[in-house]
This record gives sequence, structure tokens and C-alpha cells, in this order.
Amino acid sequence: MKIAMIGIRGVPANYSGLETCGEEVGVRLVERGHEVTVYCRNESYEDREPEYKGIKRVFLPGMKNKYLDTLVHSARSMMHARENKPDVILAFNPGISSICLIARFSGIPLCLNPDGFDWRRPKWPMVGRWFIYLSAWFSGKVIDQLTVDAVSVRDYYAEHFNCRQDPMYIPNGANIELREDQDEEKARRILAEYGLEKDKYLFFLSRHVADNACLELIEAYEGLDTDMPFFFAGGGHYGDAYAESVKKCTHDKRVMLPGAIYDPEHVKVLHHNCYFITHGNKPGGTSLGLLKALGYGTCVMTFNTPDNAYAVKEAAVKYDLDSEDIRKKMRHLLDHPEEVKEYRKKAVERVKEEYLWDVVTDKYEAAFRSAIG
Repeated sequence: MKIAMIGIRGVPANYSGLETCGEEVGVRLVERGHEVTVYCRNESYEDREPEYKGIKRVFLPGMKNKYLDTLVHSARSMMHARENKPDVILAFNPGISSICLIARFSGIPLCLNPDGFDWRRPKWPMVGRWFIYLSAWFSGKVIDQLTVDAVSVRDYYAEHFNCRQDPMYIPNGANIELREDQDEEKARRILAEYGLEKDKYLFFLSRHVADNACLELIEAYEGLDTDMPFFFAGGGHYGDAYAESVKKCTHDKRVMLPGAIYDPEHVKVLHHNCYFITHGNKPGGTSLGLLKALGYGTCVMTFNTPDNAYAVKEAAVKYDLDSEDIRKKMRHLLDHPEEVKEYRKKAVERVKEEYLWDVVTDKYEAAFRSAIG
């Protein structure tokens, strides 16, 4: 099959879970003999290499605007794809469903991953939330096969949006890379760059947006009596006011704010060697960052939403969005290192049950066949 991916920033992944999904699935589709093209945004990459691990890359401009960038780039990508006539298009983001009409009127089958309940994200203003919600409803009318990453999202679309076909549940995935297999000397060097030691820091790595409970986690940590620093990595986008508030919310010298970290080797080492990682994700859907932490065999504390709880089951600690409860759960893990070790083992087993990328790719192939009919 000739497959085009539209609606993400491109590959390799350097921003969010959608890009990681595109890369991980795209590479495996190429290995299975498919031809994969990913439309990349000029502004997101300095290089212009035509291929990445066998995936063809087409670079087109977007728009330097938080609300229009995805729409403008996706429209240009759809026009380009229409000329190349792929067998199927995999689109990401419900907000571009109206733009998918370009492909639909050209007779190109469509799959769309709507990225959870995107309209519930607090980063969007009210008008933006209504636009995304109406676009999600519209996607059920124009998309040949919706692919959703959480059971709750599948059930919501099926009940409220009267889709052309039943949405297909395809979770995000994870790779299993164990801390026991790491190069200890390399790990020490990377940790030293950040002033950290193995098993002697708490970890956070995600965008500093209200979706991810950043302020609540820092507030809870500040009340802990511990020498372990809180390595609070990540950053904002487009000069976001919330990200700026995270920088200014604490004077606790134990809270380390190194900014965004994109180097995959550093990300892996920081996961492998933390005491435990804290995870937010309020809006719903299956968080790829959460699955990645499980695949690394990290002890995880996650916000207790239905989708997060389903993803981890008994393989992680779940907290309520209350500083007192967060602090209590942190304190318990700090006082019980033997439980931390058990959670690390359970995390890997949970990924093996449902979230290996090869299994996810199988399901996307089935979705493409369903879309093509």
C-alpha cells in the first residue's frame, strides 16, 4: 500500500505523542513492504533529508500561529497528496476533518486518529474547543475509518457521533528497553550533565501545560521532607503563559527546571535512573508518554483518570488531583523502595499485555484495509 500521514509535525518525532505514533508505526509499515510518506512542517526541522528510516518526507510550510498552524499545513499536505494518489491517508487531529474533504472528493480512502478528547484540553479557548468538538462530530461523517487510542474515546464517538463505521480501538504503543541493559558508564555521564545520580531524583517529563498537572505536582513536592531533587523537565510552546507560570511557581531549590529535553538517549537514561516518575494527563485518551515510561520499566505515579487507570491497571500508583493525596503517594514510595522495584517489573509486564508497537501496527494495517473497503 501507498500510505500518506498528515496532521503531525513530521518524523523523526520531536514534539508529542502523535509524532511518535507516526514514526513508530511508519517505520514498521516500511519494514513490511509498504510505501509511507509523512508530511513534515518546515518550521519543525532544520534538515531537509528526503527519507528517514525508509519513510519519505515531504516538507511544506505551515503558519506560525498556535491555532492555524495545523490547519494550514494539513490543507497544503492534502492538496499535495491528492496529486500523488496514495492508497490511503492516515490523518491525525480531529480539527482537520473538514480539510479531509479534499481527499474524500478525490476518492482517496481516509483513516483519522482524533487524539483522545482534544476539545477538553484547557489550552484551547472556548471557541477553539467548540470548533474541535464540531470537527470531531463531522469526522464521523466523512472519515472511512476512525482509529481511537482509548476505549472511552471509542465508546464516546460511537454513542454521540453516529459514525459511518464503528471506531476502531488502536492504542498507542511502547518499546521495552530495560534499565538492566543500559550502558552504566554512558548513563553516569549523561546524569552528570544534569547534576543527577542514579535512583536519587524524582522525574517529570512532559509539556508544561495545564493538561499535565504541573503546578499541582510541584506544590505537592514542596511539602515533602526529602533530599531527592524533583527534576521537572519540559517546556511550553508559543510563549505559553502557563509554562511561564510553572517557571515562577516555586523558589524551592530542590525543584530543577532544565527545560525541554528531546535527545532520545537522554530521555531513556533519565527514565531508567529516576526513583520514580510523575505523570499528569487530565483530558483523556491513552498517553504515549505514560506508555513510554512503562516500557522503560520506570516506577510511575499517574493521575487517576479512567484512561490512565486502564493503561496502567495495577502497574503504577494512581493519585487524585489533590496536593495532599499526591504528597501522600510520593511519601509512600520514598519510604518503600521495595515497592518501587515491584512497580518497575509490573510496568514492563503491562506493556507486553497490550501495547507493543508491532501489535499496534497490525491494527493500523487492518484499519487501512477497512478504509479501502
